[in-house]
Amino acid sequence: MIELDWTLFAQIGNFLVLLILLNLVLFRPIRRSLRDRQARLAAAAAEVDGIHAQGQGVQNQVQESLTAARRDGLSQKEQLRQAGAQGEASLLEQVKGEVDAQWTQVEKKIKDDMGKARKALHDQAKSFAQIMASKILGREIS
Repeated sequence: MIELDWTLFAQIGNFLVLLILLNLVLFRPIRRSLRDRQARLAAAAAEVDGIHAQGQGVQNQVQESLTAARRDGLSQKEQLRQAGAQGEASLLEQVKGEVDAQWTQVEKKIKDDMGKARKALHDQAKSFAQIMASKILGREIS
């Protein structure tokens, strides 16, 4: 059987004093450190979230700038393409005008040459006909 005497109360008192001392010396500083650490982690997490949100904002701005630059580039490309097409059409019209002018000159020259050739052939045919007639008739024809 267990006897209850003053040592039990001394042990309980010793335990309570030790508990109070450990609480003052060990447990409170540890709990304070844990709270401080938790507060620093929460602040760091908030800072990370802020930086992440800021990064998203910058990324969105970059994306918008890139989209605007692409749109601008496509617009300039289309303007250059249209300017090139207009230049090409202008150049083709100019070349067509030059070709038409040269063709007119060549056509006129051909007609002149054909007229001269016909006249020459007509004159030759006349003299040839006279020569043939004189050979056939055996006398000269005037």
